[in-house]
Amino acid sequence: MTRPPAAPDVFSAIGHPRRRELIMALAGGEKPVAELVDTLGLAQSTVSEHLGVLRAAGLVRSTKRGREQRYTFEPAPLEDVTEWMATLEAFWGERFHRLGSLLDAMHTADTTDRESET
Repeated sequence: MTRPPAAPDVFSAIGHPRRRELIMALAGGEKPVAELVDTLGLAQSTVSEHLGVLRAAGLVRSTKRGREQRYTFEPAPLEDVTEWMATLEAFWGERFHRLGSLLDAMHTADTTDRESET
């Protein structure tokens, strides 16, 4: 008995460069699949596959207008990424601050050593 594949999380959905390109293309507003195919220069099946992953992660929604499928970017799921990045920002900010202090101390010590040699 096989299980259906799990819905991708936002991190794995944005992990692929083509999906990030699709998000950027859709950030400007709703677009039909044909326009996305032209913009990315990919086969329609490839674009549709990537859109399916983005849709499963909640990053895009689709609406059908006549025979045309149109896609819209949904930024809300990226809040998880933003929160995660904010945690890392604090982590790295502290380390860069300590590195800056260390470099300042090393520079001061080096300057003091040079002055004492003269």
